[in-house]
Amino acid sequence: MAPRPRRDELLSSWMARVACRYGLTAEELAGHFAGDGNSFSTPTPTPTTIDDRAPTVDQAQAWARACGVDPERLQRLSLSWRYPLRARAWYVSRGPEWTPSIVTGSTPVCLACFAADQSAGRDGYLRAGWMLAERCICPTHGELLLDRCLSCHRRLSVAFRLLDGRARPVCSSCGVILADRGGECDRHDRNLMRWTLAVQQRITASVDHENPARGQFEKALAMLWAPLDHPAAARPVLALWFNEAGWRCPYDVRHAVGADAPVGQLPARWRFLTLLALNDIFGADPRVDGTSPPAAAHLVRRAAPRRERLSRSSRRPHVQLQKRSSAEYERLARQILADPRWIAAEKLPRRKRERVRAGLIDAALAGNAAALGARLSPRPRSDGQAIQIS
Repeated sequence: MAPRPRRDELLSSWMARVACRYGLTAEELAGHFAGDGNSFSTPTPTPTTIDDRAPTVDQAQAWARACGVDPERLQRLSLSWRYPLRARAWYVSRGPEWTPSIVTGSTPVCLACFAADQSAGRDGYLRAGWMLAERCICPTHGELLLDRCLSCHRRLSVAFRLLDGRARPVCSSCGVILADRGGECDRHDRNLMRWTLAVQQRITASVDHENPARGQFEKALAMLWAPLDHPAAARPVLALWFNEAGWRCPYDVRHAVGADAPVGQLPARWRFLTLLALNDIFGADPRVDGTSPPAAAHLVRRAAPRRERLSRSSRRPHVQLQKRSSAEYERLARQILADPRWIAAEKLPRRKRERVRAGLIDAALAGNAAALGARLSPRPRSDGQAIQIS
């Protein structure tokens, strides 16, 4: 007993709908089929990962044979067949670029689409378009996609449960049914949705059809998430667009700072903000060159190189320092207390006085090592392009 796959459905979604009818997950079902490709003969199968992007021909044939489906129909569910010109970086990923994975990440969902499935009396299912890196708004309902459960607030992982003969999507963490709660955005938010949806559609058209604008979008998005002013900065250039003093990049998106393709690594809400900033800064035609608008040109100048690494030959040589005796530490302490700068700092506020003390301690402890390090350190650049750290 296997339902037919929907035309715009993810392969893993169809497998999950089949599996829920046997009390299994999609990975467990794939593990059963991996045994002999025809039955549930293996009592405790090893869960098998389902690659939505490009499943192997052998896997698709085994699944199709077991479920009585045309193998070519299953192959047409793969993302590589739907979007042959789209690079892997333009799909939703599970996190940082250095995380090894052959599959895409957690699928963001549209609750209004699930409600439409229920109203039509059919199984709920995951749409393939939800896996596109730039997709943050449902083009059918104009709703922001969700990648966190509204009940348990964990990162959303969708499972399916058979209710009244239909597969219903649920949160795999807390088990709550994913359904539209009927919340309405105000008029201002609806306008933001429409503007961002237009940007999203332009990106999709350029990526899927090898439009020359694709490279410009890639450069502009990477620039927004480039480190601010310094290659090691934890804040992206996007922080300047927020224009909030003391703003810090949240931990769950910090891995995207400096990434070559940051959009697919971001949660749906941060993708929404990124596309909104992209349109506000660059306009309809993003260009990261001499023809950029003044606001964009200012941000481009503040973007630091994303992959700057010091070669082993350019690093400072290690300076081996000898341990100081207690008598020497006592002499340094008396030297700091007698320093005119410390005496003058007694009238300063506590925090400024502590900064003066810290500077004097560092200078005293450095001693001759500071002079040695100055001789060994490379000379500053003289081309006037030194990076300023804010």
